[in-house]
Amino acid sequence: MPVINISGVNPVEDPSYRYKMPTVMGKIEGKGNGIKTVVVNITDVALSLHREAGELNKFFGCEMGAQTTYSEADDRAVVNGAHADQELQGCVHKYVERFVLCPNCGLPETVYKIKSECIFHRCAACGAKEMVDMNHKLCTYILAQDKKNKKDKAKKDKKDAKVKDDKGGADEDKAEKKKKKKSKEGSDDEEKKDKKKKDKKKKDKKDKKKKDKDSDGDDLADGVDDLSLGSEELVDDDGAMSEFFIFTIAWH
Repeated sequence: MPVINISGVNPVEDPSYRYKMPTVMGKIEGKGNGIKTVVVNITDVALSLHREAGELNKFFGCEMGAQTTYSEADDRAVVNGAHADQELQGCVHKYVERFVLCPNCGLPETVYKIKSECIFHRCAACGAKEMVDMNHKLCTYILAQDKKNKKDKAKKDKKDAKVKDDKGGADEDKAEKKKKKKSKEGSDDEEKKDKKKKDKKKKDKKDKKKKDKDSDGDDLADGVDDLSLGSEELVDDDGAMSEFFIFTIAWH
């Protein structure tokens, strides 16, 4: 696709000029009263100028006194009537002169700044802020598009905020559920710990009781042994005494 220097009504002949745009290409379709020109590469041309394709197509209509339509979904720009590429290219240069070039430095480095229903050029190259020709018919379209874009942006921001709030609410619910679950798990753990402590205490008490019982049994057994031993000694002493008594009587 051929490219040329971006220029207004006065051509820029410098071959090393760094601002370039593709030449406009039209395609005539239909016959008779239904004849129309489709601007095939309008999006490429508009992008090189940092402008919207619909705006450039509207400018064709304003300059040629023709009805225009642009479908963003299909990227199809139509100008009613049969128009040669040279005629379309002349309109592009007029558009650049009025709505793209900086009135101060003449470079295509501008963006729109709209304030109080007035359209200004703000130049990134020299920093100038100059008003465009507000008498041109295209200004009505630019202002209407700006309002539409702001309205669409407000709707989108509102929708995004709602989605964010819903998501935030869902996250809060999720966090609350997680917190409750964690709290419940903590409570269950505490109950398990308490039960474990009680079971251990109960077991220790039972073991102590059993130990005490075994100790009492051992003491009782020791007492019985001592008693038996004492009885044996008594019997032996008594036996010895009896024998001594019998021996004494017999001697006398």
